[in-house]
Amino acid sequence: MRIGLLSNAGSTRNRAGMGAIEDLAERTPEILHHRFDPTLGFGPPLQRFAASSCDLVVVSGGDGTVQGVLTELLAHRPFAEPPALAILPRGMANMTAIDCGLDGHDAATLEKLVATCRAGRLGDRLVTRHVLKADHADNAPAPRGMFMGAAGIIDIIQFVTGKLHSRGIKGEWSHAVTILGLLGLCLFRGFQALGLRPHRTGLRVDGGDRRDEELAILIATTLDRLVLRSRPYWGAGDLPLRHTRFAYPPKGLVRHARQLLYGGADRRLPADSYRSGGARRLELWLDGPFTIDGEFFTPAPGRPVTVTADETVRFVRL
Repeated sequence: MRIGLLSNAGSTRNRAGMGAIEDLAERTPEILHHRFDPTLGFGPPLQRFAASSCDLVVVSGGDGTVQGVLTELLAHRPFAEPPALAILPRGMANMTAIDCGLDGHDAATLEKLVATCRAGRLGDRLVTRHVLKADHADNAPAPRGMFMGAAGIIDIIQFVTGKLHSRGIKGEWSHAVTILGLLGLCLFRGFQALGLRPHRTGLRVDGGDRRDEELAILIATTLDRLVLRSRPYWGAGDLPLRHTRFAYPPKGLVRHARQLLYGGADRRLPADSYRSGGARRLELWLDGPFTIDGEFFTPAPGRPVTVTADETVRFVRL
């Protein structure tokens, strides 16, 4: 089996050093290693892997690197069929890897993956996930990824990157501090203390009627688990696009926090504040940018963002 290893040297853990991983790649004949060059993009390394008949692509980086790889694989199709992907979580945010990545981020994890391939057991470790596609402009490829956020999600990401990451609080710790901090502010000073503003949003689900709402939070995902292993969606059934909306202002956010993050199928929540479900196609009229796996995009004026999840990719869970 031929393995393409794509390392983003700018990812958080890779900036601290990739010596052990690079040494392993050099002495492993199955591995073809390529350092990502942001000036060239994801096309050249993936084209090289395709020309070398790589069956597996290992992505050493964070959510943004995985998002770029998924977009290149599915928008430009360098492979006749998308290869299996293994995520070595070495970024600042690794939410995709929590759900469908490798359970570890060091050279020993990569060595274990190689051993699994050599033993012919890789097929037993594959999971298939739908990939989210957000068509937002006529002159740009639709970004792919696993998590989309809009409305107040943008404000929250800016809070995390501006105040927590600059203080060295990153990864799962930053997620925990963010959630607890926001809930604490809401409890003692009220929802408006969070600094989130209402966002005028239009929504159409699977070709139905358009619904206009003032939202605090909007998310859509194809992942099963999000930050801190939470599942802030319900009522999706077998539909691939899980989506959740918080009205502005949501009622009883602190009181309902546990149900929102970890509740089951039957969540007794105020229906005028918290709505969730599944879909195959979402059309969103947004009043600002949106994010796909931490990367930001601006919708073209006057047109909706069309979100689908028709494409699938096989990920290695190890």
